[in-house]
Amino acid sequence: MKDSISQQWEKNAEAYAQLIDGQGTPHHRNILVPSIRRLVGNVTGKALLDAGCGEGYLSRLFAREGANVSAVDISKRLIDTCREHAKSENLQIRYEVGDICSLENFETNTFDIVLSNLVLLNVPCLDSALREFYRILKPKGTAVISIVHPAFNFYGPGKWEMGDKDPVTRRRRGIHFVVDNYFDERPYERYWRTRAGEKFPEPITFFHRTITTYFKAIRSSGFLLDALEEPLPETDDAFFERERRIPVFLVMKLQRP
Repeated sequence: MKDSISQQWEKNAEAYAQLIDGQGTPHHRNILVPSIRRLVGNVTGKALLDAGCGEGYLSRLFAREGANVSAVDISKRLIDTCREHAKSENLQIRYEVGDICSLENFETNTFDIVLSNLVLLNVPCLDSALREFYRILKPKGTAVISIVHPAFNFYGPGKWEMGDKDPVTRRRRGIHFVVDNYFDERPYERYWRTRAGEKFPEPITFFHRTITTYFKAIRSSGFLLDALEEPLPETDDAFFERERRIPVFLVMKLQRP
């Protein structure tokens, strides 16, 4: 992976870990993680790789549920944070600093499950990453992939037109979502913000791709698409008014024949 992307995550590691706060953001907890857990299924006794583990909250979640978890991330600082959290919970998780574009530290036909949560949209190597996931999975193994929904990609060409702030939720009301230049596949740089509203130290690179591009990459790597979800919030909290109108995430379950 390009050194510039690696450096982005190294410089943003502390801010990112604080944003995740050991359990994910409200969007993760109420929309994304329930979908991932449905598609991953029972993990007891299974070998699972968290590919692009970030702060490691999903590695820990599945380790608690009985999986034999390994995890890899390109940021050494984030891996150090992962190890500290796992040690504090006495969880046995193998953490590696590495690049999902080339998972050379992991042997062929090793894992029952590969999880890649909100990672493929941040790497330039979609095809090689999927081929690596296929290689390290056992026959009939499963890969569960989540991305920001390409058709409503607010880290790419899309954006909400906003109204006034709701006095109850403290979020600005969405008027409508604008989609343009969907077929213009290219990288975008976007700043994330901390819980206090401050910019991260560095912008993060996002690679906008169409659903067609993802599907072609999945098929050319040898995977079969087994399931697909556009998850809704699993709460009626008014905070998620916008997220009940358009899908934020796309979650896919891939099968290695």
